[in-house]
Amino acid sequence: MLAKNQFNKSLLAVSIITAMSFQVTAEEVEKLQVETEALKSETIEVIQVTGIRNALKEALYDKRNADSVMDSIANEDLGKFPDQNISESLQRIPGITISRNGGEGQFITVRGMGPEHNVVMLNNRILATENDGREFSFDVLATELISGIDVYKSPSASLQEGGIGSTVNLKTARPLNLDGFQAVASVKGQYDENSDEITPQLSGLVSNTFLDDRFGLLASFNYSKRQFRTERHYTDGYEARNASDFTGISDADREKLEENADENGKVHYQSYYTHDVDQSTRERIGGTLVGQWQASDDVLVTVDGLYSRLDVNSDTSGIAWWAPADAVQNLDVDENGTITDYQLSAGARPTEFVRYSRPRFAETKQVGINVDWIISDNLTAVFDASWSTATDIIAGDQSYFTGMLNNPGELTFSKRPGQLIPVYTNIGDINSKEITPSWSTLEGRNIEDTASQVTFDTVYHLAGDTAFTKILSGVSYHHRAKSRDIYKTPDSIACTYCSGGYEGFIPEDVLSGSIDDLYQWMITDGIDGIADPEEREAARQALLDNGGFGVVHRAQESGTVEENTYGAYVQANLDGYFADMSWAGNFGLRYLYTDVTSSGVSQEIISLTPDDKFGEYIPELSDPIHISEEGNYSEWLPSVNFKLNLLSDLELRLGVAKTITRPTLSNLMLTTSFNHRYSALTGYTNNSSLEPMTSWNYDSSLAWYIDDVSYLSLAYFYKELTNKWGTHTVETDIDGVTYLIDTPTNIGNGNVSGIELAFQYTFTQLPYPFDGFGVQANYTDVKETTDDSDLDNSSQSYNLVAFYENNGFEARFAYNYRDGYTESLNANRGQPRMIDDYGQLDASASYHFTNSLTVFVEAINITNEKEFIYSVHKDRLIEYTDTGARYNVGLRYKF
Repeated sequence: MLAKNQFNKSLLAVSIITAMSFQVTAEEVEKLQVETEALKSETIEVIQVTGIRNALKEALYDKRNADSVMDSIANEDLGKFPDQNISESLQRIPGITISRNGGEGQFITVRGMGPEHNVVMLNNRILATENDGREFSFDVLATELISGIDVYKSPSASLQEGGIGSTVNLKTARPLNLDGFQAVASVKGQYDENSDEITPQLSGLVSNTFLDDRFGLLASFNYSKRQFRTERHYTDGYEARNASDFTGISDADREKLEENADENGKVHYQSYYTHDVDQSTRERIGGTLVGQWQASDDVLVTVDGLYSRLDVNSDTSGIAWWAPADAVQNLDVDENGTITDYQLSAGARPTEFVRYSRPRFAETKQVGINVDWIISDNLTAVFDASWSTATDIIAGDQSYFTGMLNNPGELTFSKRPGQLIPVYTNIGDINSKEITPSWSTLEGRNIEDTASQVTFDTVYHLAGDTAFTKILSGVSYHHRAKSRDIYKTPDSIACTYCSGGYEGFIPEDVLSGSIDDLYQWMITDGIDGIADPEEREAARQALLDNGGFGVVHRAQESGTVEENTYGAYVQANLDGYFADMSWAGNFGLRYLYTDVTSSGVSQEIISLTPDDKFGEYIPELSDPIHISEEGNYSEWLPSVNFKLNLLSDLELRLGVAKTITRPTLSNLMLTTSFNHRYSALTGYTNNSSLEPMTSWNYDSSLAWYIDDVSYLSLAYFYKELTNKWGTHTVETDIDGVTYLIDTPTNIGNGNVSGIELAFQYTFTQLPYPFDGFGVQANYTDVKETTDDSDLDNSSQSYNLVAFYENNGFEARFAYNYRDGYTESLNANRGQPRMIDDYGQLDASASYHFTNSLTVFVEAINITNEKEFIYSVHKDRLIEYTDTGARYNVGLRYKF
């Protein structure tokens, strides 16, 4: 699209001087400067190009001129990003893959390093997160609030440390970078195929400058609502069991289990399964506000703020089955040690009706001030201070209700190889309204994260006949504090309706009403159905004393962690010529010192009382004691980056640096949790002594810049990892009962290596109308190994994008594919968790009726790709999810 703009002629003269500075004499330069002064009051009209091609051009310019290995994304126009989700735009970059939540991109993995290994900043400032760790949820921010993204894959000393995978800097627009008054507004309707609902999205941005362009204000706003439906098959993994655990089977069946057990003598079976449907509403509101003041020719002050809130309200219902090992009989097992068929004994747990909610209330804020001071012709200083907070307050808002149906016979299970979804028979009438209440609980956790920082950086430009061009230095202070508080309904209250002997059923209007209505019925009229008078009155009094199904604080599972980090760096930038080849580079050293304080509550298990009625142990706990531990660490992080222009359009880059990722914050908390069910006696205790993971990163790339938009590149990377994290499991005796206790720990060393191949080309040399076509393609192959471990993981991913842009019409088709990979060796039921391959096709098109008015359409996940998760073998289903396709239609108007 073409848009008219005005700018001062002096800027044009300055650019002419810059372009000719190596070719003109000092006298000619002085003459041009005089002419510049004479032209200051005049303006000329220029054409500003926007759209797909210009965004790729800007991004490629930033990539080529970066001091290290970096990829960039530029917005295609004011308030318009390539994709409708930030992480889905990032996945178009070589080496980046994403994970989704509700069909929308949430987390990124860069060069095989997961979300916790990537530092995410907004305008070069750390953003707090509402998650348990440091991983950032990209779905909390609307793309309309972002003007560009830089992804640094190889670090320099001046870059914020903390990301072995990458450092991602999100950028917002600045009013003094825009020309005078600018405004844009957009509105669109979003259609979700699964839910068959249409919901709105509104966004706007307005910017203006005042006082002869010395003061500027910019504000942006976004609101979106989405109602979506997710269908899921879920098992929570396969249990690894000994043949002796199946006490109800025949000798012949036990012999089959022993013959087909794995190398550890275990067989694997699906003890739990649910088929559920979730109806969710996702509502997001956010905005930015920026003020800039050019206090003098040498001082620029910027004050900015960000606010975002994402509310996800879910309502899930489905059917579920439990299969205790001692109730399994008449089974069959395959050569992988996987039980493929079984029957439950008469009287085993019946089919369950489940109803639950898993809301998410993520709120993110950041405010900051930046002062840029040109002290002299050679020296520039920048002071920056910021504060960020993120919360997810959902204590008591999560719910889980189970109701019981009556099975007419002995339930049977079958899941043969090649069969994606298991088949259950003798399950009763799942459409029956004759449901009695059972286990019901409220729960949730409150996450609060605060990140604040103060930095002071200087750049000293060196003059004279030397290869050194400038010296960068700086000092910084960062503070991070995260708390996690767990709340849950007391088990005795949650099991108010577990005893059986219930007379009557839940009314149909209550079942079809809201979750709040269901819980309100259970604390009022529902109690009247408890058959035993004494139990009925005891339940009524217990609910009254507890305030219904209200939650209580689980102090032993709650904790805080606080970090203070002090840093300093120095970096030298150089350039010159080797023969006829120009080169540039930098080398530097960064130092950091971090002190950590972890806090929590300790309660020892004094004794365990078996409760055969509910199949669990009831612990007696000691009085709570507040505990805290302190620790610290320091690191020297050297880095070297070098680029050589072998030809004017052929560039070689090399880089080596030591990097660090700090431990997941929640793993540093002094917390402990237990599962006291007979069938799963487990525990988890955190580790405040967990050490940071470090890596020596080696990078190399060769790029051929065909023109200012097109290029071909090949990159190789190798990360030599130290102090990798994993989970250590030990058998622990508690009051004569053996528990399996998991603890996060540093498991050793390893490496990640891979290649990236990228190609981008526009066919501008072809005759009209074919000159509007363009393509993007990239491929990444990553391999990960861990010393003394079975983990030898590899994954491939690629992107294919075709686009067209001409005479106001734009269209893009984008396909992203990620090969299957191992996410964890110790996940559901302590077993490995594998993510199957996933490919998604998206498309968009727009037409500019005028320079101001644009109509657009968008389609996401056109082929309705499903997500599939399994354990070791694909017949061991963990999760199969269908989120459906989405379609948008909207208008944009520029003022």
